[in-house]
Amino acid sequence: MRPSDGRIRLWPLALILSALMLAGLSVTPSVKLNPVPPSDFLSAVRSRPALAQGYWETAVRVIQWKYSRASALPEQVPADFRTAGDTASFEERAACVVYWAKLREEWLRPENWHTTYDVDLGWPLRAARNFSHGIMRFIEQT
Repeated sequence: MRPSDGRIRLWPLALILSALMLAGLSVTPSVKLNPVPPSDFLSAVRSRPALAQGYWETAVRVIQWKYSRASALPEQVPADFRTAGDTASFEERAACVVYWAKLREEWLRPENWHTTYDVDLGWPLRAARNFSHGIMRFIEQT
């Protein structure tokens, strides 16, 4: 990359470093609840393993997005902790309370979580859009 006058051109290096920085900023780690329930959770109510599986799927699909991994779950069962076939019979309400208590125990165990890495290339566009909206608000206020 040396031109005839002896100087080194740095634009290829700058281009490569910019691409690497963009790629690095586009990878975001996220911690997610394992889709497979632990055996302790499945054995909480031995007579209904399918019900246990349904409650764990609800935790994966709904609960993990409402509560942080590092915080304890509330003591009261939230209304959206239900299985697809939940008819709210006395037996199912009792099972729900048992599984919620067990989920609260399992929630804080690190082995029930895994880290995934997602690539999001839309963040520069969102940042530019937010910046332009901020500029427009500033102009409108003055």
